[in-house]
Amino acid sequence: MYNNPIAYFITFSTYGTWLHGDPRSSVMRENGRARVLPENTGFYHHEQAKFKASPVLLDNIQRQIVRDTIVKHCEIRQWRLFALHVRTNHVHTVVKANKRIDQVANELKGWPKRVLREEGFDPPKVWTGGSSKVYIYSEGTLREKIHYVVYEQGEMVAYYVDEAFLK
Repeated sequence: MYNNPIAYFITFSTYGTWLHGDPRSSVMRENGRARVLPENTGFYHHEQAKFKASPVLLDNIQRQIVRDTIVKHCEIRQWRLFALHVRTNHVHTVVKANKRIDQVANELKGWPKRVLREEGFDPPKVWTGGSSKVYIYSEGTLREKIHYVVYEQGEMVAYYVDEAFLK
């Protein structure tokens, strides 16, 4: 039996800040499958050598811009944003949308990039090329992902949580 997801858990990172071979581990996708890569200094330096621009870290103002833009975009699209946390080097979202997960991920990256550029933050690249996209099928998993996004990311600076869902 096929079940429709009730939400998506989408994560994307800023350009050049999480490379294959990273000591924190990384994920490589090949032939439609993902595998976790352990730390590999040689691979890490190989990836660094391919940089086309400097790595991007978001400051507090830029993080607020990304947060506000994603919240507004979800309102415009009439998507239900359950949780959002913008970190210096990555963004986590939990969202219910009426589009395919890859389209949602692209829009969640594209709109903040445009607004950041309008505000004068204009690096050649803002985000990495891909994103982590996970389907959520149960309310229990949805609550776990919301908790992870909001409360397990460190200092809560640029975040959003749908308080109505948590009640």
